Amino acid sequence: MAWTVAGQERAVNILSGAVQNGRVAHAYLFAGPARVGKSLTAMQFAQLLNCTGEDAPCGECRSCEKIASASHPDVEFIGVTSMCNEQGHDHAKDNSRDIRICQIRRIEQVISRAPYEGRYRVVIIEPADSMNTASVAALLKTLEEPPPNVVFILVTDHEDLLLDTIRSRARRVAFAGQPRELIERILRTRWDAEADEAAELARLSGGRLGLAIAALRDEKLVESRESALDKIESLAQSGLAERFAAASTMGSGYTRARAGTQATLELWQEWWRDVLLVAAGRPQQVTHTGRLDTLRTLAAQCDVPAAVRALRAITDARQQLVENASPVLALEAMMLALPVLRPNAVTTRLRG
Repeated sequence: MAWTVAGQERAVNILSGAVQNGRVAHAYLFAGPARVGKSLTAMQFAQLLNCTGEDAPCGECRSCEKIASASHPDVEFIGVTSMCNEQGHDHAKDNSRDIRICQIRRIEQVISRAPYEGRYRVVIIEPADSMNTASVAALLKTLEEPPPNVVFILVTDHEDLLLDTIRSRARRVAFAGQPRELIERILRTRWDAEADEAAELARLSGGRLGLAIAALRDEKLVESRESALDKIESLAQSGLAERFAAASTMGSGYTRARAGTQATLELWQEWWRDVLLVAAGRPQQVTHTGRLDTLRTLAAQCDVPAAVRALRAITDARQQLVENASPVLALEAMMLALPVLRPNAVTTRLRG
């Protein structure tokens, strides 16, 4: 089988080379956008480290199959809801939103023992940015004095949320979005998608193969995305009262749904980028082609500099949220900076 992750050749080469040259690091940081293959690469790297087949990671030997089914005794997948002790307490029942120190303490106990069945004990922590202060401190101590034959893989969509002390102790492996043509081809050849559907999902995916596959499997994801875009368009045409209400709702829920809020703001960026492209006379490059008529109407009131300022405001808000600014204030400032576009207004472009 070998590697099946697509469009991440650089990452695959780095990891394969480390094993071939006998220079496997004790910790890796897989950083990049969501749904571009980081999780799959982490799992296949664990397979590579413990594969007993000829073409590693073969995906067919007993070790590879057990890792793929999350049942290998030497490979741990640590997330927000994973168990925290040998008795099997599961934080899913606690509605936990953090990776807690008790979960890291359990890992410390596990890795203190030699590998039971494979060559390496592998610990995959995802999302690594969900570790709270206490768990980060505990992990840092372990990374400073790593046991032999143990490899940590920290997976994150939000690298900036990790402390420099953690990042400096792990080898960074960068992941990027995949080309639209590659995503379209994979949807057609591996997932039997119709040509038109594959092209549409590849365009909407924003370079994220995992998102395209998820949308192919579940039509509700596309419906949810369209509903979110409707709200974005509505707010673009609303006054400050409606915008501040939206900022309050998003901001008050940010601590409970950081990833969801960031994903929503990413969609805001996509929509305003489309406005920018239409305002710049490049409608053929927009992501949301089904909304082109509305985009033309609204972009007629918004010149390129105004659209650029809108994109910058959203980017600044996302960064402020990462830096733990007041979520409501950060989002209110963003709303103030966004142009107000009226669907029936005379098409006079904004100046400034």
